[in-house]
Amino acid sequence: MEPYLDAIKEIKELADAEEIHRVDDVSIYLERFTDLDLIATGIYAEVYEMPGEPDKVVKLCNSKIDGYYLFARWCMRPENQHNPHVPTIHREDTVELSSGRIVRFYVMERLEDISDDGTEPTRPSHFHDYDFGKLWGTLRTLTLPFADPKKQFNEQIQTADEFVEQIQEPRSHFYMNADERKPVVIDDQIIDDHEALLNTLFEVLSFVDEHGVMDLHGGNYMLRGDTIVITDPISHKYANPIAS
Repeated sequence: MEPYLDAIKEIKELADAEEIHRVDDVSIYLERFTDLDLIATGIYAEVYEMPGEPDKVVKLCNSKIDGYYLFARWCMRPENQHNPHVPTIHREDTVELSSGRIVRFYVMERLEDISDDGTEPTRPSHFHDYDFGKLWGTLRTLTLPFADPKKQFNEQIQTADEFVEQIQEPRSHFYMNADERKPVVIDDQIIDDHEALLNTLFEVLSFVDEHGVMDLHGGNYMLRGDTIVITDPISHKYANPIAS
């Protein structure tokens, strides 16, 4: 942990001295002047591994519209810290740059890819567990309309039981070609096998609905052993999210 703590201390000092102005400057500093190694990049974040800490990673959130920090703080609430279906986040550090931009760092557990080849799953067959792949396709299709702030999840689905009922409604998945649109049915066994995950997901989506755009693409789930973990179910935050 020491290399990370030293890096945060120095970045804060450089920001206070107005020697770091842009978000890119933070990434450049981490690459050139620390022992943290970049292992993944996304639209809104970068992930680094720390020397001597194989079970932890550092997530740098560098977008001003990303709502991940709201979900991270939800995960860090005492009542959620031991939920096996959300990531364990050990600490949050924030740095305000001279430009006024805030960058956020999270030290969190290192999880495993949910697809066999490490790429983002985009079809049920891409998941290690095909039954979960079918469930994911249904969840993704069910929640896509709620990307529109005018269509509120909490108004249409108010209990976990209603959530399961919606999941079990036969529906064609959004990713299917026109000639493949045979409705998918999620049977009771799949629901039973993933009951705890679905209860957690209902709580997560009920929270996200008030704060930003829910996003359940295949890359937003990972594994801890055989346990499915919801890693990043929110993309854009709303302009004035409710304080968490």
